Amino acid sequence: MADFTAGYCYIVNMAGSAFAIRSLYSTNIVCSDGEADEVFTSNDGIVVDGDRFSSDGPVTFLGVADNGWLGLFGDTYYFFTPDTYRPADPVSWAAGDFAFCFLAGTAIATPEGAVPIETLSVGDLVSTVDGAAKPVRFLGRQTIATRFASVLRTRPVCIAAGALADGLPVRDLFVSPDHALMLDGVLVQAGALVNATTITRLSDVPDRFTYFHVELEDHSLILAEGVPAETFVDNVTRRRFDNFAEYEALYGEAAASIAEMNVPRVKSARQLPQALRERLAARAASVAAVDTAA
Repeated sequence: MADFTAGYCYIVNMAGSAFAIRSLYSTNIVCSDGEADEVFTSNDGIVVDGDRFSSDGPVTFLGVADNGWLGLFGDTYYFFTPDTYRPADPVSWAAGDFAFCFLAGTAIATPEGAVPIETLSVGDLVSTVDGAAKPVRFLGRQTIATRFASVLRTRPVCIAAGALADGLPVRDLFVSPDHALMLDGVLVQAGALVNATTITRLSDVPDRFTYFHVELEDHSLILAEGVPAETFVDNVTRRRFDNFAEYEALYGEAAASIAEMNVPRVKSARQLPQALRERLAARAASVAAVDTAA
């Protein structure tokens, strides 16, 4: 991995979508990976004046900020940059782009029955919608710090049991907004389905939570709580996963390229096909009527 010389590391005070410099932490900062887009660990990451930044935990990349980037270690926020700043100088920042997927506990179909996603390991077989059994190539993990993350981009979407069809999902399905499900022959990102009744964006989430991403040899459809859902496709970097070092140890620096399946993708509600929009609206109305009657 390449090195990036930030030059300066500052301890900062957070204030919503901005932060202010509190004090200089150190100089001559060298960061592993020029993109600064992963979780940096003590053995493969940030070096401060020749010493490891941390001996017992990771520095988590939170987002770009002016000409530097923001990281979190423990309860302290650090700003890494090649420029000099004075105490109290304000700095704006934006959360990084991420590759999100399923929350822990999501039941994934396998030839031996459904299992929680977080229990899958490399080599385990999962069932695809076409009846095949394919081995897991990698299970990516990505921790979200909600204080700094975009609500629209990162808060889990809850698709209530039965919201899509009778018995689908089997149980409430929690996915990231950009994760797509196969509905009526199109890949529909979960955020495009939000209707404030049967499909909602969670507001009550912990300060930190973890998404899991299933990677196979190709871009496939697996069954999550009975619903066809896409597997990982590398239109974003794997370096954003907490456990990228595990991937690199398995496959080296050269990341496998996964072509996205040739299927239309719906990214917003206005792009939903009319027939699908009407069917889901009718479904939501019928579920609401049952709940009211009960």
